[in-house]
Amino acid sequence: MEFEIKDGIPIPRPVGKPLKYDLPLKDMGKGQSIEILLAKSKIASEVKIIRNYCLRFTHKNPNYKFSVRQLDDGVGIWRL
Repeated sequence: MEFEIKDGIPIPRPVGKPLKYDLPLKDMGKGQSIEILLAKSKIASEVKIIRNYCLRFTHKNPNYKFSVRQLDDGVGIWRL
């Protein structure tokens, strides 16, 4: 089996899983909050997903800190 070596071919962009929530965390100022309205049956599972999203963002941007709380009608995110 022979292989041809090529030059100048760009690496394809990585294709990952699309984000479930595209939250504007970078645009939030200290003391601001976001409320995500959800069905009561989905709140418990979605709060974990949103909390992990905020944690990953915080690891990449150490100057940002967030608090994620479960609310009666959804999930709230506060920038600290």
